[in-house]
Amino acid sequence: MVASWRGSADWSTVRSFLANDRIGGALLFTPNFGGYPDGLKEWTDRLNALAASSCYEHPLLVMLDEEGGLVANVKADFAPPWPLEMAAAGPDRVRALERRNGAGLHATGVGLNLAPVADVRTNALDGIIGARSFGSSPSVVAPLVAAAVQGLHDGGVGATLKHFPGLGGAAGDPHQAIPTDPESEAQWERVQLPGFQAGIAAGADAVMVTAVYVPGLGGGDMPAMFSSAVVGRLRTQLGFGGVIVTDSLSMGGIGARWSLPEAAVLALAAGNDMLLLGNGDPSYEASAIAAVRAAVLSGRLDRTRLHESAVRVNALRDRWGHRVIPCRTPAAA
Repeated sequence: MVASWRGSADWSTVRSFLANDRIGGALLFTPNFGGYPDGLKEWTDRLNALAASSCYEHPLLVMLDEEGGLVANVKADFAPPWPLEMAAAGPDRVRALERRNGAGLHATGVGLNLAPVADVRTNALDGIIGARSFGSSPSVVAPLVAAAVQGLHDGGVGATLKHFPGLGGAAGDPHQAIPTDPESEAQWERVQLPGFQAGIAAGADAVMVTAVYVPGLGGGDMPAMFSSAVVGRLRTQLGFGGVIVTDSLSMGGIGARWSLPEAAVLALAAGNDMLLLGNGDPSYEASAIAAVRAAVLSGRLDRTRLHESAVRVNALRDRWGHRVIPCRTPAAA
């Protein structure tokens, strides 16, 4: 479970929410810390101290969207330009820029970047990707995605491919309403698949599944991140063994059909490992966690599969989380 909170949220409320439910991940945005590295470092230090004082067995993983261009929550000189702009200089330059980006994020306490964007933008009516994509050709995009993953690793942070199975071919914006991509499976394999394959081959730590209807991939009337047929392709077709993470469960397109508690249960049932709750209200996000607990107790969610997810997520936390001195419980003292 990855928590977020509004910039004005009181720390005491956030602290009790994180500690009570032993939340393992936090996604920060510019309003939380003012957009500058010093403010971000203050927050990550605070979160790491909380994990230590609460005796977390694994580091709390702090995440950020730092793709480049205007999608950069830290307004710092290490933030890269738009991916489309980076693309013009080729893979070596992309890797160098992302190495610098990763080093800057690592220094401020971030463990996982929710980037790079692996979507190939082919639809002029796309309302969300634009210059966030490296381009409109899979032969251009794929090697740049791989270079971005390698660069972030060089700099010391984890990398997340998004937005599986691809948003660049759909019209619209899932933050407003869930779009539909009518592409066939054969077309998807030619256009959107190569970027994700290249990123996974380069060692991507996580893949984000988004809210798009893809009937051609077996998604039916469910958005990709709630479809086990679509989510499962990452394991079966792409051989991905890392963490599958949802896009925000509080996007407008999702919220129009499902409450956050129901969305959380659906996402885990579909095979996602990690959930971006994304609502910003700690009490409402806590209700989603309660719904997951109830679904486990009722048998709606399989304990064995959730344990497998926990193992993958904890390995991600151990690799990229910022370690602090372990807490010594009274029994161990």
